[in-house]
Amino acid sequence: VNPDAVTSSHHALLQGVLGSVKAARESLGFSYRHGFSGFSARLTEEQAARISGLPNVLSVFPNEIHTVHTTNSWETLSLEATESSWLWKEAKYCKDVIIGVLDSG
Repeated sequence: VNPDAVTSSHHALLQGVLGSVKAARESLGFSYRHGFSGFSARLTEEQAARISGLPNVLSVFPNEIHTVHTTNSWETLSLEATESSWLWKEAKYCKDVIIGVLDSG
């Protein structure tokens, strides 16, 4: 799938709801075009409701701010602030560790 074609489809969908290419381009925040098709956009509740009613739209939801709670990481992971080489040894030098990154936009 051509990534530019995916972004064009996002513009077309927004244009149908907002009424103009200019409004669609100004509204679009980010176009997710690798791995899946989706986008973020600045919309009113009415505009979001109109988009959610379209047959090719899976879901529409508002942006939310989440606070990451990391103040107790050491205690939660049962770690102690000791010599750094101890941590590497305890973690088996990160053998068989899988790191995943979730970019929530």
